[in-house]
Amino acid sequence: MKNPLLGVTMLIMAFTCSGIASAQDLILDDVESAVDQEWAQIRVHFTMPVNYVRHFPQERGQQLEIFLTVVGLDMQNISLREETRRVASTPILPGAKITFSPPLSLNLRRDPSSLSVQFDRVVNYNVRPGEDNRSIVIYLPITHVESKPPGVPKE
Repeated sequence: MKNPLLGVTMLIMAFTCSGIASAQDLILDDVESAVDQEWAQIRVHFTMPVNYVRHFPQERGQQLEIFLTVVGLDMQNISLREETRRVASTPILPGAKITFSPPLSLNLRRDPSSLSVQFDRVVNYNVRPGEDNRSIVIYLPITHVESKPPGVPKE
C-alpha cells in the first residue's frame, strides 16, 4: 500500500467492524435432547461460559425460569436481544419453547440473565449446570405411561 495513512485507517475500520459484529453475536447456541432408560435430557448450549444461579419452581411445573450469568460478558458488547429455540415433542419428551432473555440492567448481580422454558405440559424436572461450563441441563424423569386405553386387556 502506497499510503500508510490509508492502511492504518482500514485497519482501524476492520477492528471497529469486528467489535460491532461481536455485539450482535448470539449467546444461545443450540439445544439438544436425549433419552435414556430413566431420564430425558434437554441440554441448552451457550456460545460463552455461563454460571447457573438458581431456578424456579424447584421441581415441577409447566413454566421453568432458570437464572444465570454469562461469564466474561463485556458490558459494551452485551446482547440485548431475546433468543428462542424449540424442542420438538416425542412420545417421551414434551415439546418446549426455550427463550434466553438478557439481564434487565448492567448490574448482573442484581439482574442475571434468564432462560425461560415453557413445556407443553406440567413436568417434573431437575436443573444442573453442564460440566463444560457452557450449558445448562434439564433432567426429566421418564414416567412409563400405559399406551393402551383403559379397559383393553393386556397381552
